[in-house]
Amino acid sequence: IEQLFLNKVIKDNSARGYLAIAYVSSLIIFDIPTGILADRVSRKLCLLLASMVQILSLLILGSSHNLIEYIIGYVIFGLYLCLTNGAAQAVLYDWLVLKNKSKDYAKEQGRNYGVFLLGAGIANVASGFIASSIGLRSTYFISIFPALLTFMLLIGLQQPPIIKKQNTQWYQHLGEVIREVLKHRKILIHSLQFMASGVAFYTIGEFGQIYMLAFGISTITLGIFWAIDAVFAASGRALAYKFQGYPRVLIILFCVIASALFLVDSKIGIGIFWLFYGINEAISNAAETGIQHNTASHLRATTLSVISFIGNIVSIPIILIFTHYYVLHGIFAANRLLLVSLIVLFIPTLVLKPTRKMLDKTEAIRPLPPVI
Repeated sequence: IEQLFLNKVIKDNSARGYLAIAYVSSLIIFDIPTGILADRVSRKLCLLLASMVQILSLLILGSSHNLIEYIIGYVIFGLYLCLTNGAAQAVLYDWLVLKNKSKDYAKEQGRNYGVFLLGAGIANVASGFIASSIGLRSTYFISIFPALLTFMLLIGLQQPPIIKKQNTQWYQHLGEVIREVLKHRKILIHSLQFMASGVAFYTIGEFGQIYMLAFGISTITLGIFWAIDAVFAASGRALAYKFQGYPRVLIILFCVIASALFLVDSKIGIGIFWLFYGINEAISNAAETGIQHNTASHLRATTLSVISFIGNIVSIPIILIFTHYYVLHGIFAANRLLLVSLIVLFIPTLVLKPTRKMLDKTEAIRPLPPVI
């Protein structure tokens, strides 16, 4: 629905690219400060603030009449995601530790992600009917009600105690993270895979609705197709662990599917796009898991923050180039340009030798929440 809102209300063909940049910029600005707030002050406070910020962003987005207003709402929505990211996982993990079930974190977090995608799928299908019968703006305002419900539920949340606090200065901690990443080849290569997957998400993934609309599908059909996309994303995340010992298989699959998407410009490409989206989610999950299993326990959260920070900075000029190429030559040409670049970027990471053994199967994995 957002893409239709941009087309019919904002009326700017390049809006998607500017929004992607605004979103990534908000992550760069807010991610680390909100993580510090969650660890040093209160995770429950972060989650309560997140619900209030989400409601504010929905009000601004739904009321927007031009691109500037919509970008402001988008940046505020990025703050909401940053407040949620880290705090929600930490609450879950700490409760599992208190119950001596920390080894179940990956399973529980995967279950949470599945419920999230179930909600996204329902919303995608329902939004098409709501927008067609009531209007595009109504989908934003109706979304405020589950946000209010979340806020009320969070008021009663009992926050577990923060298990461990760092005694070192923040710059010493950051320096240790940088040394770890540069020292270990596996962490470095997994980081490249993680960042390349993020670039694919911010460009081909973010412009996926434009790609589907290029085939002349209806509003309701777009909602259904995007719900199917969520199913493929969930499947990619859920099955990624099966390929953890065989990272080359995922990279080869990605290159094959990317090549197929490059060659096809008919409606068959929508099905290939679903496969592309799913395998990209699998690579992101597998790469992140590889980082977790090769990183010291006390450095995990900061390591992912640093890698995400660098990846987001790198993504901004790539998004700008992609958007410019899309405006000049269309979505198919822009996709092909980036697909070739991603294949060239991923192929060198095949030097990573597959390993069947995890460093510590009992240690919790802390995946970043996706954006659908």
